[in-house]
Formats: sequence, structure tokens, C-alpha cells
Amino acid sequence: MNHLIKLGAAIAVPCALFCAAIGIAEAAPETSSETRPIDARVVRVKLEGVGDLRIRQGATPALVLTGDARLLSRTTTSQKGDTLNIETEGRNSGFSFGRSSGLQAELVLPNLQAVSSESVGSTVVSGFAGETLSINLDGAGSMYVSSSEYRTIKASLGGVGNLKIQGVNSEHVDLSLGGAGYVTLSGRSKNLRAELGGLGGLDAQACTVEAVTLDLSGLGNATVNAQRSANLALSGMGSVTVFGKPANRKVALDGLGKVNWK
Repeated sequence: MNHLIKLGAAIAVPCALFCAAIGIAEAAPETSSETRPIDARVVRVKLEGVGDLRIRQGATPALVLTGDARLLSRTTTSQKGDTLNIETEGRNSGFSFGRSSGLQAELVLPNLQAVSSESVGSTVVSGFAGETLSINLDGAGSMYVSSSEYRTIKASLGGVGNLKIQGVNSEHVDLSLGGAGYVTLSGRSKNLRAELGGLGGLDAQACTVEAVTLDLSGLGNATVNAQRSANLALSGMGSVTVFGKPANRKVALDGLGKVNWK
């Protein structure tokens, strides 16, 4: 019995030291915040590297970065005309074992026309309206857009992740899926044109559309809500479900997919 107790103690001490060392290694890095200069000309935003971006509508433009002090020192922000670039040096700049990584960027703008993310992280956009909004998700992560009061919305998912657009109130929505991920739309639009050539799907059942034009050539499924017309071309391996009972229906099948009318 004494031998077992001694053995247990011998194991417990180094384990405790190891756990303490891990605790030190995992200790949260010092967090700092910096305000970077921008002006009201900015209507286009591009994010590269590692980080999360929050963009909201406000009268006074402002940009605040929060994160590990070492990461902030490797983060550059530059404005060229109407375009703001936010970039972190190195894809693993913000990585820390066992904890969330990356940069937190809070951006306030009076107007917004385009958002492009080539980062590893999430992007959230809220409260804007205007003529045209272009959205590009080419990194790995997610993008969420709410209160989308634009006449035309152009959205592209070329990376890996999820794209969600809520509160759509538009005349035209143009969607392109060339990467791997899922796109969700809700609201209403006169026209929806979607080209789905990647690996993933489209859920637009909650987006009421008068006329839908959809080209499905990839591997995935799509659900739409067409009130007046549905023009569908399927050459991939997915299926399309159409709600709304449109009177005008046109389907071209050249693959293993199928169409379901609800």
C-alpha cells in the first residue's frame, strides 16, 4: 500500500507541474484596443488575415481594433479613396492554443457599398441601405448581413463558410456559389438569380421572390420561393425545391438532379 501511495505521489507532482505549465501557456494574452483613422469617404471594406469584423451604420465613421497587443502591431489599416483595407500579417498571427484567436474590428460607417472578406473569421453587417451592395466571402468563416435595404444585392461565396442575408427588400438579388458552404436568404425581392456551382446549398424559402432564375451545376440542393415564375437549369447532382406555386415554370435537366414543386 505504501508503495502505491508513493507511486501516486510521484505521478501527481509532475502532473500538477505539467498542468500548471499548460495553464501558464494558455494564459490569455494582454488585450489592447486601438482607434485607427478613417473618414466618411469609406464605403468599401476589405478584410484579410485572421479576425472578426463588425460593421454597423452610424453618422460618425470610426474604427476600433481589439486583440492581442502583438497582433495589433502586425495589423495594418489603410484607406485609399473610398476603400478601407484591414490586414493582419500571417494567417496564424492571432493563434493561441486552446483559446479563440484573431482580431476584433468594430467599424462604424455612414454608408456601405461593398464588403470583401478573405479572412479566417466572421463578418457581421447591420443597418445599411442604398442602391447596390456587393458581398464577397472568399476566406473561411461566416458572413451575416441584416436589414438589407438595397435595390440590388450581389453576393458571392467563393471560399469555405456560410453566408446569411436577412431582411432583404430589393429589386434584384444576384447570388454566386463557387466554393463550399451554405447561403441563406430571407425577405423579399422582385428577382433572384442564383448560380450554384460549388459544394453546398441555398435556402431561400423565407425570401419571397416574383421571378427566380437558378442554375445548379454543383453538388448541393436549393430551396426557393417563386411567386410568378421559375426558370431552372440543373446539370449537377443536386435537387431544387420550389415553393410559391408559380404559374410560369421552365426546367432544363441535364444531370442527376430533380425539381420538387410545393
